[in-house]
Amino acid sequence: MNFSTNNDYSFLFGGTNSSNDNSGFSLNDYASIKNGSYGKLMKAYYKEQKNEGKSAKEVKEETQTKGAEYSEISSLADKFDKSVSKLLNSSSDLFALKDKTTTDENGIETTTQEYDMDSIVGALKDMAKSYNEFMSKATKSTNKNVARRAENLVGQMTEYMKSLSKVGVKFADNGTISIDEDKVKKTDVSALKRAFGGGDSMLAQISNKVSQIGTAATSAANNLKGYNKSAKYASDSTTIGNLINGQA
Repeated sequence: MNFSTNNDYSFLFGGTNSSNDNSGFSLNDYASIKNGSYGKLMKAYYKEQKNEGKSAKEVKEETQTKGAEYSEISSLADKFDKSVSKLLNSSSDLFALKDKTTTDENGIETTTQEYDMDSIVGALKDMAKSYNEFMSKATKSTNKNVARRAENLVGQMTEYMKSLSKVGVKFADNGTISIDEDKVKKTDVSALKRAFGGGDSMLAQISNKVSQIGTAATSAANNLKGYNKSAKYASDSTTIGNLINGQA
C-alpha cells in the first residue's frame, strides 16, 4: 500500500467537518493516511504476517481463538475470587456460632450454639470446583506467561497441601483438589479459620496467585492485535482495525 502525502483523501470520509460522523474514520485516521504513517503501518503489518507464513485471515482467526481462551481464563479467575469471598470475608458469619433449637420427645425446646458445618463444607466445595475449572484452563494456556504462572501454583500447592490436608482438602496427582466432607466436619473450626478465613490464611495466598494469573491472561488478551476485552476482533471502536479487518 503506497500513499502519497501530497494527495487529498477527504473523499474517503464523505466530509470530515461533522463531529457526528459515523463513517468509521476519524480525523486522526485521516492525518495518519495523509502523513504516510498509515501506509507504513499496513506494510509492517502484512510483512510480519508474510514472515510468519500466515495470511491475514489466518492471523485474525488465530487471534480470535487465543483471545477467547485468555478471556475465559480471566473470567474463571474472577469466578474463583467470588467463590472464596465468603470464606475470606472477615464480616462473613460463615465461621460464626449460630443458635440451633431442638425439641426433645417431651416437647421441650433447647437452644444451643453451633457452627453451620454444612454451609462451611458447601463453601469449600464451591471453592474447590472453581479452582479446578480455572487451573484446567490456565495450565494448558497457549500463553507461556500464563501457563508458567499456573504451573508454579501447582508446585506451590504441594506445599500448601501439607497443611490443608489436615483440614479436609485432598490433592490429586493431576493437580485437582477435593473436599473430604467428613474430615472437615470433624476438624476444629479454629483450624478451619486459620486455613481458609481472613487475609493471612493459606486460601488468601492461593487466591492472590490465581488473581495474578487472571491478570496475566487479561494482559495477554489486550496485547493481541485488534482484540478487545469483549472477546471480539476490534471493529467497533478501533478504526484502523476496521480497515485491517477489511483486508482479511
